[in-house]
Amino acid sequence: MDVERRLIIMRRIAGAVGTAVLQVLKWMLKIVLGAFKLFLGLVRLVLLLFCLVARVFLSFVRMGTF
Repeated sequence: MDVERRLIIMRRIAGAVGTAVLQVLKWMLKIVLGAFKLFLGLVRLVLLLFCLVARVFLSFVRMGTF
């Protein structure tokens, strides 16, 4: 095989490897963003529950039961 043909083969292999690496990185980014979205949802839920408890507590304080 001559040098030009080897270079063509090497470029095709490098392109295929690069495409596979980009695909894996894309999957990893989707996983990280999904986990971050889940985390933000949990934080929102905790804050909503905290606000609910605070409102109940303040309503008892206003009524004078505490």
